[in-house]
Amino acid sequence: MLVMNSLTKQEKSHLNQQALQAARDYSQKVAWPTVILAIVVFVGYWALPLLVIFNNLSLLIAIPLMAVLTYASYTVLHEAVHYCISGNIKSLRWLNDAMGYLAATVLLTPLIAHRCEHLKHHRNANDGSNDPDQYSAEIVTSVKLMLKSCWIGIAGQFTTYMADRWDNAPVSQNRILIIEVLIAIAMRVLPFALLFAYGDADSQGRWVEALVALVLGSFAGIFALIYLFAYIVHRPHTATERYLNTSTILVPGRLSHLLTVLWGFQNYHAIHHLFPWVPFYQYRRLFDRIRPTMNAMGAPIYRLTWQGLRPVAPSEE
Repeated sequence: MLVMNSLTKQEKSHLNQQALQAARDYSQKVAWPTVILAIVVFVGYWALPLLVIFNNLSLLIAIPLMAVLTYASYTVLHEAVHYCISGNIKSLRWLNDAMGYLAATVLLTPLIAHRCEHLKHHRNANDGSNDPDQYSAEIVTSVKLMLKSCWIGIAGQFTTYMADRWDNAPVSQNRILIIEVLIAIAMRVLPFALLFAYGDADSQGRWVEALVALVLGSFAGIFALIYLFAYIVHRPHTATERYLNTSTILVPGRLSHLLTVLWGFQNYHAIHHLFPWVPFYQYRRLFDRIRPTMNAMGAPIYRLTWQGLRPVAPSEE
């Protein structure tokens, strides 16, 4: 097996073109599974506070569900950033962005702002302060940084957009961003407005539980997505070269498919950085197809074990 350091520039180009052609086979169509996910997440997330208030749903159920839906909402937002939902059908870009706007209400992260911040991450992955996601490299070093990361993860969307885009963006784009923020805030006020408008004395006493579910569930989901989307798949956060700046993490055993689905297929995050237009649910198929190329290019591949991540040698394919 050839390894990256021994490949000529021409050989690397040939291998990359082969992988690129394979990637085209897994994209270009409307990603209907993502559309369904967007609707489920939006309805489920905003129904949960109401279920806590009016149906006395236990926080032991509501908080984990809120966390899962928060995490899943980022998959939709992330796909919308790269136009993965509409594929190469430009007439359906409105559908792509509409799904992104739905997910944005959950994360309080405008699609407009996140597209600016996230594409900057792709251009500068692991490149120190040039990478807006570089803060995630230290989130496991202290509880303080773990808590701070959730704030940075949200606030960073706005600071990056304001610094890099606001002054040069069309006025209509900035207006859309403001509308996105106002809608996200309104959605958080709505359950409590309905409570005090239509709730009886018993349900009105549960506004604290609904607020706790929103805050703790959202916090848990945001931290999970920072850890699983940004931290673990980019560690040690030093390589900047294509094929090397993001890893693949193989999940062994009978639960492999289930855990991969729950992860949002981001254990194959290297595929996303290589071919960001490919829908998330196609990452695993594409990885299996181009794994020889990734091995030849020296792409980091790990196996998840009880002892942590173990590097996988090309001979173990």
